[in-house]
Amino acid sequence: MSAKEANNKIIRGIIYALISSITFGLLPFFSIPVKAQGMSSETLMFYRFLISVIIYGIYLFFRKANFKLSKNNIRDIILIGGMGYGLTGLTLVSSYDYIPSGIGTTIGFQFPVMISIFMWLFYKEKLQKSIYISLALSLLGVFLLSYSPIHGMVSFYGILLLTITNLMYSMYIIGVNKSSMKEIDSSVLTFYVITISMILCLSLSIIRGTLIPIPSLMAARNILFMSIFSTIIANLTLILAIKSIGSTITALLSPLEPVTAIIIGAIVFNETVNIQIITGVIIIILAVVLIILNGKNRE
Repeated sequence: MSAKEANNKIIRGIIYALISSITFGLLPFFSIPVKAQGMSSETLMFYRFLISVIIYGIYLFFRKANFKLSKNNIRDIILIGGMGYGLTGLTLVSSYDYIPSGIGTTIGFQFPVMISIFMWLFYKEKLQKSIYISLALSLLGVFLLSYSPIHGMVSFYGILLLTITNLMYSMYIIGVNKSSMKEIDSSVLTFYVITISMILCLSLSIIRGTLIPIPSLMAARNILFMSIFSTIIANLTLILAIKSIGSTITALLSPLEPVTAIIIGAIVFNETVNIQIITGVIIIILAVVLIILNGKNRE
């Protein structure tokens, strides 16, 4: 590969990573107006995943992808993919009922710190000093985002949902690398994980009695755009970015996701943005970047 081709590949990779982060950060922009029309989080996620499965399935069909799975693949996709990826989206969107979306997305962005802790607990990986610093920064950042001198602490239930978000997504990321799912083509794996997540959310909607038709054209448009932008494009560009510039640089560009959510929250939903919140966001991003750089140095 010539120097010009290599540079073009890097530029494409950076663009893909930026698109992925921004489109993931658009989730509250599409989801909150739909929920305001009375749709539950699990039903919203069901429609999101249903449309994504249809579009993504057509794409993979024409790409002549190999959909074959082993018994171990099926088991791991159901247990790790469905629980990890499906519940991540569900709990994150549910948290928007209790916490401003920009703050919620930022607190839900701490999974790299949790992954490091899990790898220490379950896989005996050594904790570097930078991990302790990252953990301390994360806790400080969460406190700054969660506490107001005037209003006190934000909703405990919202924080609990975001804790589950981080737990489930950490489990999913580790599971992809430590289970039989690592044998599956990344695009096909994404399709199956979204499919299982769709079934999970449909089951929850039926059990809770919250399954309703899409209430309006506006809601249908938002769900469609959420499926296309915050699911399909976000995941595809993430894969393309990792293949072009590697996981470390891709991860270093991912803080644009909470930044996007903060900006949308302030402009569209009139959410409060002050020095304390900005400081909390910056501290959490620093904690995540420190974890990423630590991982790179260990490689």
